[in-house]
Amino acid sequence: MRKLLCACLLVWATASTGAQNGNGSPSTNGAAAAWPGVWGPSRNGAATLTGAPARPAGFKELWRQKTQGGYSEVVVTPRGVFTAEAGNGSDAVVARDATAGRERWRFTLGPTYRGHDGSHDGPIATPAVDDNDLFAVGPHGLLVALDADTGKERWRHDLVSEFGASAMIYGFGSSPLVDGDQVIVQTGGEKSRGLMAFNRRDGSVRWNAAHGLRGGYSSPAIGMLAGTRQIIAAAGDLVYAVSPADGRLLWSVTGPGDGEQVANPPQILSGDRVLITFWGEAVLLQIAPQGKGLTATERWRSPRLRGAYSPTIERDGNLYGFNGPFLNCVDLATGDVRWRHRTYEGALIGLGDHLLVLGRMSGRLHVVEASAAGYKEVTSTAVLTPGAAALTGPSAAGSRVFVRNSEEIVALSMEGR
Repeated sequence: MRKLLCACLLVWATASTGAQNGNGSPSTNGAAAAWPGVWGPSRNGAATLTGAPARPAGFKELWRQKTQGGYSEVVVTPRGVFTAEAGNGSDAVVARDATAGRERWRFTLGPTYRGHDGSHDGPIATPAVDDNDLFAVGPHGLLVALDADTGKERWRHDLVSEFGASAMIYGFGSSPLVDGDQVIVQTGGEKSRGLMAFNRRDGSVRWNAAHGLRGGYSSPAIGMLAGTRQIIAAAGDLVYAVSPADGRLLWSVTGPGDGEQVANPPQILSGDRVLITFWGEAVLLQIAPQGKGLTATERWRSPRLRGAYSPTIERDGNLYGFNGPFLNCVDLATGDVRWRHRTYEGALIGLGDHLLVLGRMSGRLHVVEASAAGYKEVTSTAVLTPGAAALTGPSAAGSRVFVRNSEEIVALSMEGR
């Protein structure tokens, strides 16, 4: 049960920006040194290398600030540092200055969501920041649009009372997806409106797509597949893609079924492929044209990649991701395991030819070569107080790395060799 909540954040909280890069995936409107939401500038866990050493050799602490419970990653933009956390009986979006981590403003999302069944207190989803717009979903179902500079509210919706959405057992965990002039939010429940698109300026409803209604913690992804730009959503009963313009169904496959949940957002990979990660296994789909439409064909499924606290990193025809306490390298084409190494549970992101791996309980940040030849650690640094759960992955922007656990947020500079 604990794993279910931990995943929802990364999810699960998946944020993105409105601009697109060459393959149709989100980018950062030219702000290279940014981590605008969960899984970074292109929503694939890969950090940009602007100002960063090609071969990180260690980390120097820049600042450290106390925080309280929550599963949100640290969002980094030229406008500051943002996250969602618990504190003083309420959950809130918090803005900090990037220089010293001092709090600039705090916006309350509702009473603190209390952990249960092994989970922790605090909000699940990560805010999405694009330019001066910030969008966030609280665990009780409040969707808000804020001014990123001041924290002033622009508009809000109660997803439960207004649109019939149902909270999962650990609350709402799906984060907004910003696409141009609209904000996409995934809801669930038999009476829900499903996937919903809102006008980012005034919050009015653009369209909704009720193709899959069973609740989940996954967040929508966006990108170009088989020559068609599409939004991919993974509900508990259906994995499907829709047109960003109107929510029209483009393709679908059966979801994980009863008793299973999609642990991560759909992940768009090279070669028109999509990785869907469940708690028990991962499935690779091939998207291809079929007549005037599209089709999704299963290429492989493997228990060697499962729901974790972070994305699966694609490098040179291989996938790197967690399966419980093991970090695995899997052949992208076949799903076969090339190697696995017991690192204990953690979260990772990609940094050039390396992986940054944050231990869940150890408080250590490891630099590991992304190589199919085997596990090779370049360096390991103690960055967080051990014992407190680090439930989300690192965020990297330029030459800085930001990490957090349930008690503190730390900013680091990468040292090269």
